[in-house]
Amino acid sequence: MYRKIFILLTIVLLILVGCQDKEVAKEDNGFTGKRNVKTVTARMGEINEYLKYSGKIEAKTVANASPSMSGKIEMLFVKEGDHVKVGDLLVKLDQTQLEQTRIQFENTEKNYLRMQKLLESNAIDKQTFDEVQAGYNVIKSTYEFMLDNIEMKAPISGIVTYIYKKEGEKFDSMMDPFLIRIVNSSKFKAKLQVSDKDINKINKGQKAIITVDNSDEEFYGIVSYVSPEAEMMSGTFPIEISINNDSNLLKHNQFARIALITQSSSNTLIIPQESVLKSSYVFVAASGIAEKREITLGIGNEEEIEIKSGVAEEEEVIVSGNIGLQAGDKLEIRN
Repeated sequence: MYRKIFILLTIVLLILVGCQDKEVAKEDNGFTGKRNVKTVTARMGEINEYLKYSGKIEAKTVANASPSMSGKIEMLFVKEGDHVKVGDLLVKLDQTQLEQTRIQFENTEKNYLRMQKLLESNAIDKQTFDEVQAGYNVIKSTYEFMLDNIEMKAPISGIVTYIYKKEGEKFDSMMDPFLIRIVNSSKFKAKLQVSDKDINKINKGQKAIITVDNSDEEFYGIVSYVSPEAEMMSGTFPIEISINNDSNLLKHNQFARIALITQSSSNTLIIPQESVLKSSYVFVAASGIAEKREITLGIGNEEEIEIKSGVAEEEEVIVSGNIGLQAGDKLEIRN
């Protein structure tokens, strides 16, 4: 009898010790019985819904300037990166050929004037004079052309972005594509190809937000052209966006991300997308307890979404730790 009582007491004692060890383990692991979550405050603001595209942007005004005649480059007055204004001197070609043409012109002119007097005195016939006059007109035009083009001036204001040849090299007006590229960077444009699925969401005058890797600034543009027909080969619709570059940070032929705003809502309640579960409810942290709220959604984008009902301004919606959460769960907020 006493033996049985002793065995029962031993079993009870072991159970009590085991429970105590578990409680100690829980305390050692920091267990509090609460769910760790992160929250974000629901705020009033403006939200945009948009279509996202990417592509190259380019300056609206670009001049690939070239001398109108061939010749050795005697002097360059600019270097890449220089700012120039319309009419600034850019380059001067070697004047050896010009000097030879000047001498030829002066000799031809003397002969022309002499022949003109002979014609007046009937010393030569009209046909002979006409031949001399034709030759004179050719060399005169050639000389005047060379005088006008021995120097090249800037056709537009902007930044010198590329110089094709160096001083001392020969420029060939027939073979070389250009000599100096000037980019006016005040206005940019983006050309995009839009699918037939999206084209009805895009209209002339629509706003766009442009971002690039070399700046944290957002640039703003306007849809300036929407093609009325699709391209035959691709089946897409060309559109063009005009972009302001007042800060001068955008670069010619730069890669950019373009968000075409299709809908906007201002002075509306906004919460992060990750707080919304199954497109129908969120959890709100209220006095350390999880509350489940059925919600009505408005427009949204990849980061945020508009809330029409179910959440109030300044309430704390749970954005992390909400998976598997139950209404009434105690919360440990760790923002």
